[in-house]
Amino acid sequence: MEVKQVISGGKLTGSYMSSWNNELQLTVEGGHEFNVKLDEGVLRDLSVRLNERIESIDKERDEQRQAEIEEAVKADLLEKAAEVLEDSDA
Repeated sequence: MEVKQVISGGKLTGSYMSSWNNELQLTVEGGHEFNVKLDEGVLRDLSVRLNERIESIDKERDEQRQAEIEEAVKADLLEKAAEVLEDSDA
């Protein structure tokens, strides 16, 4: 039988990667630390996964910014159109 333990440490507040023994130290709220040794393969895989997530976040933010810009442009055009209509009614 295999026993597995999952620990939820809360929000990550800091990290440190040792350059000489590939030990990753994660610090969470309350100052608790988790230390894990990573071999090169796991370290590279972690890097790929983190970069993929960051790219996804950046893409979502870019799409949101673009939608906000388009909405602002529409609002500005509507405002200018209303001003033109007001001027032509006068």
